[in-house]
Amino acid sequence: MDNYVAPEIPGYAKIIVEKVLGSQVKVQSVEWTAGGLFNKVFYINTTEGCFVLKIECNRILPSTRTGQMETEVEGSRIFKRADINCPNILKYDFTGNDIGVRYIFTERVSNDILWGELDKMDEAAKTEIERKASEIAVKMREIKNTHFGSLTPSGLLGWHKTWAECYKAWFNLIIKDSVEIELFTSGEFAVVKAAAEAPLESSDKYLPAFEHGDLGYHNMIWGNTNNGADDLYVIDFGNSKYLPPHLSAGGSPFDAPDGKNLDKGINLLLLYDFEMGVMWKEMAKITEDYAHCTNWLTNYIETAKKDTSRDHITEFVEKCREVIQTIKNPT
Repeated sequence: MDNYVAPEIPGYAKIIVEKVLGSQVKVQSVEWTAGGLFNKVFYINTTEGCFVLKIECNRILPSTRTGQMETEVEGSRIFKRADINCPNILKYDFTGNDIGVRYIFTERVSNDILWGELDKMDEAAKTEIERKASEIAVKMREIKNTHFGSLTPSGLLGWHKTWAECYKAWFNLIIKDSVEIELFTSGEFAVVKAAAEAPLESSDKYLPAFEHGDLGYHNMIWGNTNNGADDLYVIDFGNSKYLPPHLSAGGSPFDAPDGKNLDKGINLLLLYDFEMGVMWKEMAKITEDYAHCTNWLTNYIETAKKDTSRDHITEFVEKCREVIQTIKNPT
């Protein structure tokens, strides 16, 4: 299914290009680039250069992954204010009234994401990219906020003065999604709900810091815009939030050398397990809109649809039990 471009996409591109660049600019081609369960992404090649069109999918589960267009715009604004390179956003629509879908239209950075390009580069280029990536991590650590949660107060997660409040709100949003799809048995639900209510250790000591949500070489590009000098650019802010500061280097506890110790008292790993370990698979099972996805994700979705096991659910419930037990019997 790679390189799939739905029939309506060229029409969307034509309308947007005319609005942004003028009717004299023509769309020459629309190229599939990548896509997932939440967004579809295309290169729009025009007589005035190449651009990127990102469209939000209609159905998103868990609901904590909705509102990505708003988060993209605000994340880009925050990064530019922090002097971190990201493509300029040329037009966006959060309502769907403009062309019928929620979208963002941006500059295209020359070259492809570093995930598949880094191994082809010489050692000098790799060293420079690593240096630039370290600079970005340092700048990200300095991006602070007064509240935990969404990038803006109007975001789905909202703003919360303490991490404990944010954690509970985030957990309960996913619980609400689980009820909608009848995910848990009554006994399982009771355990999950109790884990959501479990107090966090010393949560008030943490201050909010910007977290990209999916930062890595799969969301970085070494290239340029407008034929300028090559530099390191960051893309894809759709899952960005304000979280406890030891995560603000861009990764999650999964990526840290001592992730479980970092996560102690915060329980973010449990939220990630619920959001991406459980609900991601459930979304794959119910989605019918995935022709735009990469081959590996298409294979994952089709495998998930055939899988009737509940192992991912029962494993998560057991982790919730462990959290509850730790609270009852701290070591």
